[in-house]
Formats: sequence, structure tokens, C-alpha cells
Amino acid sequence: MNEFKENLKYPVSEEEAKEHMRNLTALGMYEYYLDFYGNSNIQEYLNTIVASLLMTYHKRFDGFTVEIPYRFKAPASIRSKLEKYANEFKELSGPIKPIKDNFAMKVVSYNFPPTFFSKDKEIMNLILEKQENYAFLGEMQEFKSTLVEDDFSRPSQFLYNCTKLEYLQNCKKILQKLIRLLNPQAVNLISYYENLLHSVDNSLEFVRVTDVDAKIDDDDLTNNEINFFKLLDDFSSRIPDKLDLAILTKQVSSLFENNEIFKDLGVSLSDISHYKRTENGFVSNFLYFDTLVGTIECQIQSFHEFEESNFGFTAHANLTGKSIKPLPIPSLNEKKQIKEFISQIHDIAPKSYVARMDTSEKDRVLISQSGDYQNYKNVTSQVTKGGSLEKYLHNYFSKLYAVKDSIFNTSEKTLSYMDSDIYDYIHSERFQEFKKTHTRSNRDDLEK
Repeated sequence: MNEFKENLKYPVSEEEAKEHMRNLTALGMYEYYLDFYGNSNIQEYLNTIVASLLMTYHKRFDGFTVEIPYRFKAPASIRSKLEKYANEFKELSGPIKPIKDNFAMKVVSYNFPPTFFSKDKEIMNLILEKQENYAFLGEMQEFKSTLVEDDFSRPSQFLYNCTKLEYLQNCKKILQKLIRLLNPQAVNLISYYENLLHSVDNSLEFVRVTDVDAKIDDDDLTNNEINFFKLLDDFSSRIPDKLDLAILTKQVSSLFENNEIFKDLGVSLSDISHYKRTENGFVSNFLYFDTLVGTIECQIQSFHEFEESNFGFTAHANLTGKSIKPLPIPSLNEKKQIKEFISQIHDIAPKSYVARMDTSEKDRVLISQSGDYQNYKNVTSQVTKGGSLEKYLHNYFSKLYAVKDSIFNTSEKTLSYMDSDIYDYIHSERFQEFKKTHTRSNRDDLEK
């Protein structure tokens, strides 16, 4: 009995006390956040918020198209973030800050209509910048016609009419324009293009000294480092980014004005928001929504910025601590191996979804819910296109796909939402009961 009481004593030193509090707090937060990953009632509630957001957007902004990929954070990622936050917890009285992206969505622009005028000064300046860049793009596409024969009905064929000097000069022009398009904080990406620009200058100097009239050849047109076609595609894909992102951010923010559906769901726009621009060129505007289950994250991105964050210079595999090593594929004859394989996937892979408007039925939202195989592939395959790791993962998932039906029990499914579905949910007994058990006070207690 005395030994039992002794074990219950509070740690003696201040350092032990801090560690004790950190462990207790982090454990409680972990169990709270883990509930998002496994609780069907929380998932139904958050799925309905996404469907309501997408439906409201498309009704208000007819002609604009967006999609919303989103996910519930995986257990391993929750633990990793809480450990990081707990280590930052220095004062005994200070809180471990809450995880804002336990549930996170991205609102991504697709096929935005052309915009030529706005009374908003910020938007108008971006329109003028975009028009200037498209005028330059037209010039470069005209030059491209001297490099390839392309009538859009058969494979392009190289032409050899221009000189090496002209070719390199136009590569230099595109690189200079590309660098101006980038955010100044993207120092690593800017450095990458500046190194290419330095290589172009060296090649230009060599051509001027040797033979300024020399014609281009296959080595020039297929060069992996200095390649006019790749640079032009890169420049073209980046032109709409700034304007689309600015418009989309204003649109999504405005959806919360006098929105009865969000009010009924207990959702409001938080006063927390920030713009993220990283050294590797990651670009996203972050909004945060207060909900019955706490604060959730909403990233705003152009389509190109979204692709870059998944498979470009800023892909997860290029970020410290974000790379996921593929698991050994289990033997189909070993049930224990298969069980352990699935268990590990559930630990590392977020539950992934994509919400989009139904093209065959007006005002209907379709949400694709990924199965275990796709959840695992989504988190593991975020690597730079064209790199050696992409080829390795392609081979790995080709082998896994061939046996996936013998390993995975869950498959993709589609959820459907109309206005009536959302209305029925809001007025259902299960939602009213959900509101009673998931109040703002729960969130406030966690975040104090």
C-alpha cells in the first residue's frame, strides 16, 4: 500500500514536473485528435462542412470551378507534431499549442474564366501583370514555330532553321521572366533558375566566340538542362498563379458572410489566417474555420501551386521529415505480414478525400473517399516528377497494385450531397446529439 502511494507522488524537481505535465497533456491531446481519424460521427460532420462549402461556392460564383481535396491526419503524423510542440513547451504554466491541421482541406482553382478588369486595385494590378506575361508568351510561342513543325494532328517534328545564338537568347529571356514571377522568399527555387541562367550565359559566350551563325541541332533541342520547351511550359504554367490565388482567397473568405448553413453547422471564419511562402517555392494562403470540433485548416491554392506542392520542387519527399519510406510488400501466404502491413498503413497514411461538383447533375457534390491502397499511395508518392524516386515508386506501386485485391479490404467509395441531404443532416437527431457532445467549450478547454 505504501509503495502504491509512493508511485502516485508528484515528481520532485521542477524539470520532472514539467516533463510530467508535458506527457499528460500530450497524451490527452493525442487521444482527442486521434478521434478525428476513427470517429465516423466527426467524419460525417466534417464531410458535410466540405460539401456545404463547395456547394455554396459554386452557387455564388457561377463560371468558376474549384475542387477540394482534404484529409484526416494520420496517427503517426499527430504523434510527430505533438512531440514537436511538447518540446517547445518551456514554461510549466504554458500550454502545448493545438494542432490546426488535424483536419485540413485545400480549395484549388480549376479552369478559372479570363478576367480583364476589376475595381479592386490588387486584382487589377495582377490582371495587368498577367496580360504582360501572356503577351511575352505569345512572342515565345511564335519563336517556338521556328523550332518545331506542329499542326496539332501528328507528332511534332524538329526544325533546324534558327541559330544557337537565337535559341539561347530566348532561353535567357524566359528564365529572366520566370525569376520575376517567383515570390522573393523562394530563394532555393530562384537559385535553381539563376544557376540555369548562368549556364545559358556561359553557353552564349562560347557561341559568340566560336560561331555565331551555327544552326541548332538535336543536342540543343533535347538538352535536359537548358531546354527552351521545358522553360516555356514552366513559365506558361506559372502565369495565372498570382491572379487566381488572389481571386480565390477573396471568394472563399466571402462565403461566410450571412451564411445560414454554416451558422447551423456551427462554422465560422476564424480571425487566424496567414500566407505561407517557403524557400522551395511553396505558395498557399491559409484560412482557419472554427467548428464544433475545434479549428480546422483550409489552404487556398491555384491548380499549378497545388501540383507543385505534390509533385514539384516543393513535394513532400523534398522536405525534412516528410518523406515516407515504402513498406516491404507482404507475402500473400503470410496473414500476419498482411495484417502488420495494413496496420502500418493505417498509422502513416491520412484518410484522403476529393470533393467536386457533379458534371451530370446540377448542384450535387460528389466526394470520393480513398481506400487503404490509395491513401497509402497518396502519402508515399508525393515526389518530384521525373526524378529517380518517381521511377522507383512507379515500379513499387505497379507490383503492389497487381496484388492489392488480396491485401486490402477497403476500396474507394463515393459520397453524394444535395441541398436536401445537408438540410436533413442539420435537422437530424444524430446531429443535434452531436452538437450537445461537441461544443465550443471542448475546443476551448483543449486550447487553454
